[in-house]
Amino acid sequence: MNSIATLSTSIRQGLITPTQLMELCLESIKKWEPTVRAWAFLDPNQAMKDAANAERELKAGLDKGPLHGIPIGIKDIMDVNDWPTAAGCPSWEKNLCRSDAGVVAKLRQAGANFPGKTVTTAYASFDPPPTKNPWNLQRTPGGSSSGSAAAIAMRMVPAALGSQTGGSVTRPATYCGVAGFKPTYGWTSLEGILPLAPSMDHVGMLAQDTADLEILWNALRNSSRPAHTPEKITLPHFGILGGFFEEEASPQVNQHMRELAQRLEQSGATVSRLSTPPEFSQVIQRHRVIMAKEAAAVHAYWMSRRPRDYPPCITSLIQEGVQYSNQEYQSALEARSFWRSQMVNLKGDCDALLVPATSTPAPESATTGNPIFNSPWSYTGMPSLSLTSGCSEEKLPLGFQIVGDYWEEPALLQLGKWCENALNIVPLVPPLLKS
Repeated sequence: MNSIATLSTSIRQGLITPTQLMELCLESIKKWEPTVRAWAFLDPNQAMKDAANAERELKAGLDKGPLHGIPIGIKDIMDVNDWPTAAGCPSWEKNLCRSDAGVVAKLRQAGANFPGKTVTTAYASFDPPPTKNPWNLQRTPGGSSSGSAAAIAMRMVPAALGSQTGGSVTRPATYCGVAGFKPTYGWTSLEGILPLAPSMDHVGMLAQDTADLEILWNALRNSSRPAHTPEKITLPHFGILGGFFEEEASPQVNQHMRELAQRLEQSGATVSRLSTPPEFSQVIQRHRVIMAKEAAAVHAYWMSRRPRDYPPCITSLIQEGVQYSNQEYQSALEARSFWRSQMVNLKGDCDALLVPATSTPAPESATTGNPIFNSPWSYTGMPSLSLTSGCSEEKLPLGFQIVGDYWEEPALLQLGKWCENALNIVPLVPPLLKS
């Protein structure tokens, strides 16, 4: 399965039709789904009907743009008309929705087609999913956008939607060797999406590369806020964050970041070494307070009525949230404004911050991994882009995050493309696909 950009060009050149593309997608799912388990729900008949409709529209001269006729996976916390939203809970598997989530409606307007819904961890929290990591079936694919990341890695679809409240887009993207993007908080609609912690819930996107993420973002962003056209980047200036990020990273990850800095400098970039303030670890705890308190507000009532629908990790999070006082919650909210300005000041004149995407390669499947390198950007709402830039000694993907200015997604995506060119980053192929 090629990239969105390549497939879109191929459709317009008559090299492939939307129905042929959907057939390839469904064949790949049929072959690999029993092993990888990336999908919560599939509707092949409707997918083929929608692909045929896209084909008719294109033949009639109605071209809706680069997503027209492209198969996209939808995370199973997002409503799709006449499909269930189970959110990782078997009890809700027959809960049919009567409208599309806002972002799904935008994709539909752009001509995208949907083969089905990708697996999420239960209620987009921390409980391990059934999905397997294509790079090693005993390792976690990450969460909570587990199915989206694995489906792209296995070339079942070229792209998928995810969501991030802690590290649920950029972490699984890296564990599975694909690209992930979390825009500024508020850039995309949350309508029709099951909440976890509403003040930190972000819609995110996963794809093979930055160019595809840019296509998705342009289709999904809130058009009421104008997007600035950035000046063409020649030689960027990055600030690599040490301190907390060096202390919490594994030796392999730290070595990878040192090598990454050297490669960027050799390509002409300026790389400044920055350090987080000593109290930066407070960000992780403040994020946890907000996440737990808001998750309890959303789920505590339902959990009290249907406790069997809530597995251990989400149960623990909700119970923790019930215990936090309103004063602790308000303090965490107030501290967020402070940390937003702190991170902007720390970035200074740099075009973007660089940090590892994960603290370690993908761990064992009993966990979804540690989000501590991702949650600061969910807490502050800063946009972050994760790119896969190599492999560990165990042949598991490693990656880095580029963190940009608020509301400056075009510039951040341009930096991502610059890095891909400078570092010769190409989509990785997991061993399972080569077998």
